[in-house]
Amino acid sequence: MGKIAVIILNFFRYKDTLRCINYVQRSLNATFFVIDNSADINEKKNLEDNIANQFNIHLIFPEKNIGFSAGVNTALKEAISTGFKRFFLLNNDAILLENSGSTLNKAFMENPGSLIAPVIKWDKHICREIYYHKYLGLITRKHLSEKRKKLSEKYGWLLYLTGCALAFDKELIDKIGLLDESFFMYGEDVVYSHRAKKSNIPIILLEDELVHHKGSSSAQMASFFYEYHMTRSHFLLTFKLLSHPYRQVLALFGKSAVLSVRAYIRCFRYRTFAPLAALFLCPLRLQIRPQGYNEK
Repeated sequence: MGKIAVIILNFFRYKDTLRCINYVQRSLNATFFVIDNSADINEKKNLEDNIANQFNIHLIFPEKNIGFSAGVNTALKEAISTGFKRFFLLNNDAILLENSGSTLNKAFMENPGSLIAPVIKWDKHICREIYYHKYLGLITRKHLSEKRKKLSEKYGWLLYLTGCALAFDKELIDKIGLLDESFFMYGEDVVYSHRAKKSNIPIILLEDELVHHKGSSSAQMASFFYEYHMTRSHFLLTFKLLSHPYRQVLALFGKSAVLSVRAYIRCFRYRTFAPLAALFLCPLRLQIRPQGYNEK
């Protein structure tokens, strides 16, 4: 049974990262590749001081915040170079439930070359399936029958697996490559699922609830960083998911309408102009980075 490389990104949340590692170690024989995107000397020291002498944890410190996709790819390249062939991408604010290791190992053995995701408890909600609308940028987690899944695909919906908890092996990477680094944050998991589907790679939804995820705070959700990268990712997805110019134009019009309404609603809801500013500035490739957090 091949050992699993667990990929975790850290950004000023070393306590969450340590907690995440601790829960994984309870049920899974794994080696950890932790990317610290904080680019902060104090955060680096906190990680090093708490993970000292643990042979199965590799710490990687980029000189700057390189984003989610590039961070994951950096860890994957290092894991591959050291001989790993199975990978589990896990958010650092998520925890792997006890006795989940056997289920995950079984999934790897029974589904080689597949894209695999467990059921995730997201705050109080159970996340089994996520669908993204290519033309409107809408997202739904509504469970669909097999018949309705095929019908939904016909009308522009794409089933995708969230990068919060995602398992795959080197066989899949050899076929569809690494994550798309055009995305700094958000959207890369949609593209990865799309590439898997185009290559006729099975997308496996496990029946078991294996992961609990805390979810994003309201303050973060209303920040300019979140609004800019989320809005920009919707428009980037237009060109990643659709190849025909006519369909791309149709999607740009559809998403512009939906995202405009979304921006006004969120401005009112969060009492901030960040969503509108993000809507107007998202066509520009700006170096928007989140501010650091203070650990309490």
